[in-house]
Amino acid sequence: MKKIFTIISILSVSITGLFAQATPNNGFETWTHNTFPSYDTPNSWDNLNPSTGALGVYTCFKATAAADIHSGAAAVKLITKSVFGQIANGIVTTGSINTTTQTIGGGIPYTLRPDSIIGFYKYTSVSGDNGFAEIQLLGAGGDTDTIGYARFFTPSSTIGSYTRFSAHITYRSLNPIVKSILILSSSKDAVTHFVGSTAFFDDVALVFATTTGIPDQANIDITVGPNPSVDKLTIKNANKNTFLLYDVTGRKVVELKLVDSCTIIDLNQFPGLYIYAIIDEKNNVIKTSKLIIQK
Repeated sequence: MKKIFTIISILSVSITGLFAQATPNNGFETWTHNTFPSYDTPNSWDNLNPSTGALGVYTCFKATAAADIHSGAAAVKLITKSVFGQIANGIVTTGSINTTTQTIGGGIPYTLRPDSIIGFYKYTSVSGDNGFAEIQLLGAGGDTDTIGYARFFTPSSTIGSYTRFSAHITYRSLNPIVKSILILSSSKDAVTHFVGSTAFFDDVALVFATTTGIPDQANIDITVGPNPSVDKLTIKNANKNTFLLYDVTGRKVVELKLVDSCTIIDLNQFPGLYIYAIIDEKNNVIKTSKLIIQK
């Protein structure tokens, strides 16, 4: 289970696909307001405000000033704070923060193998501090079963305008992935964390690499359509591959081995927005995109 870097001891995406199910509310556009104590929480992201707010300390903020947004109407602002002498990093995560054990667990159901985590950030460093963005891809063994991992560190200086970041995911196992956890932080860890270090993040996503380097697929023109679709999807030139369909929560709703040069899939029972992937026999993603199924 991932340590939270000393919260406070007194408190107990040339084919690129953006997969929103692993990064819900990735642009930090939707928030929930808590009246007493008064603070905002980004939907689908856990943070320390519910724990430290009773003490009048907040580490996560809704950023709405034009200069603090990369796109849309909001971004997340994280500030490292002091709580009765204990340093609390500004953290948001798609997992669950346990302030008693100072760990992050939980996560979001997810089964794909993206290439990198990307996004945009601004940063103000105090005493050489670094913020970071991290992705954990976990297997059936739970929070100690790390299949894939990446962490991007901000420079230990001030980055005053939004800058794109990217960190390649290193895979440690071929075992299936069952969930993901994203963590964004205003400080480096439990040792290097200084009050006042401030990070802004926006438009965080996972991407898939180009098909270059997959020789048996490089020259095959795989077609998937129509998109939008009404009830049927036709896939051509993808035989010996596998078609996967995910809803926006990351739940896999279709898995089909493609054995013919032309396959027609009945999608009549799946209206709405989905994401599909076509993978080869080595689980390389060779084509992926959003799919709209209309009724």
